Amino acid sequence: MTRSSEQTRGAGFRARASRRFGALAFALAVGACVAPPRERVEMGPDTPYPTCPEEDAAVTTLAEGELRAGPVMRESSVVETFSLIRRGCHIVFTGVLDWDLGATDVEVVYDQELRPIRAWKRGTSPGPLEARRRTDIRSYDFRGERLMMRRRGGLDELELWRFRQAPPPVVIGPGRGLISVWLRRAHLAVGGRVREAAVDIREPIEVIRDVTLTRYEDRDDPEMGHVRVYTIYGREPIFADDNDVVVGDMAGMRPAALVHTPMPSPVPREGPADPRGTP
Repeated sequence: MTRSSEQTRGAGFRARASRRFGALAFALAVGACVAPPRERVEMGPDTPYPTCPEEDAAVTTLAEGELRAGPVMRESSVVETFSLIRRGCHIVFTGVLDWDLGATDVEVVYDQELRPIRAWKRGTSPGPLEARRRTDIRSYDFRGERLMMRRRGGLDELELWRFRQAPPPVVIGPGRGLISVWLRRAHLAVGGRVREAAVDIREPIEVIRDVTLTRYEDRDDPEMGHVRVYTIYGREPIFADDNDVVVGDMAGMRPAALVHTPMPSPVPREGPADPRGTP
């Protein structure tokens, strides 16, 4: 190969590398300019805790469960309890999740069509500080044109945040029990799927995105018996009973009755859960 040929080839390589680098730099620049999913605001609509015109004191239990980490699960300390009740004109999910790295209390108030009206989450991390300093409380209101959030952190400062998207019809939260609500509303046949906007409140910064719920062939599990099999996000296989109540997942969560190791101690909290009064 002549020197001129080598120079020509080298110039072509550099040109291609420059174009690829330019494309990568452009993509990174565009990604850096993407607006965050929420913005802090000073004022918002007045959104009191949901009540019924004529509050009915009668409560009907629709579903309940207690799950624990099974022997194959890496995080062996996970314990989750949850319930779904009918209270007057609302259907209310309550969940409690404990493990070595923290504790989470959740409440979601739904209308009769199982669409969220208000969600509440309290996260408590372990540590030597008093419980208040280790607690993060957030409430989400779905009744306006935009999803709104109120937050109180460990320093007691109250923050108000407005999301850029409209309130979604699905809430994905800590644990597995809350998925039962979506399963019951979607009512999928085997092979069916539905794609809906969902707010995922498991992460420090919540995300609203379209999520696909898919139902696969039922299976006979050697421990749990006959179960329905679902996935969200195209992964995270979840097992439910014939009433679409979650009973476990592929990661190793199982009905508590099937796990015989000693129950882990719960993380100390800042008093009882108070979805009505906080934040």
